[in-house]
Amino acid sequence: MPSPTLDLDQLTRPNWIEINLDGLVNNINVFRGCIPPATKILFPVKADAYGHGSLACSWAAVRAGIDWLGVAHLFEGILLRQYGIPVPILILGSITPDDFPFAVEHALTPSLSDAETILAFDAWLLQRGLTHNAHLKVDTGMHRFGIQSSDHATIDALLQLKGLRFEGLFSHLATADVPGHSMTSVQISRFRELVEHLEKKNLRPPICHLANSAGALNNPEITFDMVRPGIALYGYNPMGTIPGDWMLTPVMRMMATIRQIREVPTGESISYGQLWTATRPTRVATVAIGYGDGYMRGEVNQGWMFVHGKPCPILGRVCMDATMIDISEIPDAAIGDPVAAIHGELDSRISLESIADRCHTISYEIATRVARRLYRKYHWQGRLLRWDELRKELEIPAETSSKESRAT
Repeated sequence: MPSPTLDLDQLTRPNWIEINLDGLVNNINVFRGCIPPATKILFPVKADAYGHGSLACSWAAVRAGIDWLGVAHLFEGILLRQYGIPVPILILGSITPDDFPFAVEHALTPSLSDAETILAFDAWLLQRGLTHNAHLKVDTGMHRFGIQSSDHATIDALLQLKGLRFEGLFSHLATADVPGHSMTSVQISRFRELVEHLEKKNLRPPICHLANSAGALNNPEITFDMVRPGIALYGYNPMGTIPGDWMLTPVMRMMATIRQIREVPTGESISYGQLWTATRPTRVATVAIGYGDGYMRGEVNQGWMFVHGKPCPILGRVCMDATMIDISEIPDAAIGDPVAAIHGELDSRISLESIADRCHTISYEIATRVARRLYRKYHWQGRLLRWDELRKELEIPAETSSKESRAT
């Protein structure tokens, strides 16, 4: 049994991630400068805030004056309410009739995307003498969720229901991150046509929103009443490795430590499959980070990690808990030294975008795959804090019922 006085936060860590909440606040402010003053910002914190930690990011965003938060599923929204988040929360994914009472109890705004569910929810509310806010999802070409945007008759009828108050209307762009793709213009035109139709019928919801990160940055004319920048607020280029002039700060850094150093003679091979062979005597460091931590396995003999601010090539296969790197050019490297595995501010070669490109994926996938076993540290107002320290700084309450959190 561990000693009751043991502080687990004081243990040394072989690896960790640093979440730069100061950078998040900067990115929110940068984005505000790119959109009209009256336009609201919805910050998506689904999938544990894209792997960055939903409670920390949500509370930092609230402190920065964020207008809305967005989650994918009902339970994600309930968690935020239980920890006192006061701002409106939009459930971006679909809900079912079993979810109706929970959405109402926890003051969560559902996005509704099919007539059957909408009519059932409206009837459920009227039976109880209730009303509830919602956003209507329309399909402009993504063909994932939503009522067809050209079905004006159905949309007109749904917007006039008595139990549901549709304060929002939205759609999602499928190709905003593909420069010059014609589908983006098609979707914008379809959404704008619907909004103009509703304005003429005096049915336009007050919050119309279409633009994600790439949509808002590349098409400022489509901000409407609210934008939904996800990946951009986390500080990553929504266009991948295509250059952009947005002054965004990467929010996540993945760090590790050297755990062993060895001299590998010419002709000896390294890691699973023996796919790297030394062509000269090589000083090799074993770093405590691997695909079990969310660091992508990727291609063999590809990529870098940085030690003492210098690039060190990855050798062979990335393992579950370790990666080997060449530190021959860093004679003073020692066991315990920190290693930057993902750190876009330090060097573009280890940015999330570059690593995603090298691994034939997108930055979203890498960020959301970060393992929970990685210890979290948080940059807040110029200091690096543990979770318990950050919680005091942001005044994050203990878990409570949503009713209690809304009353305080």
